[in-house]
Amino acid sequence: MSDPVEARPTGAPRPTRARILAAQGSIVPDLLAPRTVVLLCGINPSLESGATGFHFGTPSNRLWPALQLAGFTPRRLHPSETGELTSRGISITNLVQRSTARADEIDDAEIRAGIPRLTALVERIEPDFVAFLGLAAYRVGFRRRQARVGRQPERLGSAGIWLLPNPSGLNAHYQLPDLARAYGELRQAAYPQPS
Repeated sequence: MSDPVEARPTGAPRPTRARILAAQGSIVPDLLAPRTVVLLCGINPSLESGATGFHFGTPSNRLWPALQLAGFTPRRLHPSETGELTSRGISITNLVQRSTARADEIDDAEIRAGIPRLTALVERIEPDFVAFLGLAAYRVGFRRRQARVGRQPERLGSAGIWLLPNPSGLNAHYQLPDLARAYGELRQAAYPQPS
C-alpha cells in the first residue's frame, strides 16, 4: 500500500545548484485560473521557484501534501502540475515577486509595497478567498499584529481573507497534520459540499 501523500514522479530533473543560485531576484509570474475560487498568496518565491518558474517549486515543500490532505487535490501534486491547480480554481501569487534564498531577505517595507499590486490583482480576478500563507507577512503587510490563523473579519475587495500557516519546513510550529487541518477549514469554506 502506498503512502497517501506520495509525490508523483515527473522524470524532470531538479535544477542544478548553479542554476538555483543564479535565480536570485528572478520573478515567477502569477499562476491564474480561468475562474479563481482561492488565490494562494505566498511571501515570495524561493530560488528553486525562480529557477523552475513554478510556485512552491521545491517538490518537498509541504504545500503539496497539505493541499492533498486538506481535500483541495485528490493526490499530492508536483509543482509543475499547474493545470491541476488551475482546473480546481486555485491561483497563486506572492506579496513580493523577487526570488530569494530565505524569506528573511525581504524587509517590512517590501512586503507592504506588494499590497497595491495584490489588491489590483484581486480586483481584476475576483477570487472568493485570498489565502495568505504566512502569519508574519500578513501581520506586517496589513498592520494586523494580532491576526490569528483562520478566516479574518476584513475583506480584500470582494474576497474573504484567510490566514494560513506558512507551509515551509522551517515553520516548526505547524506539523503536516496541523497544516492539513488549517488548510482543510479553508477548503470547506471555499468548496462547500452540496446539500
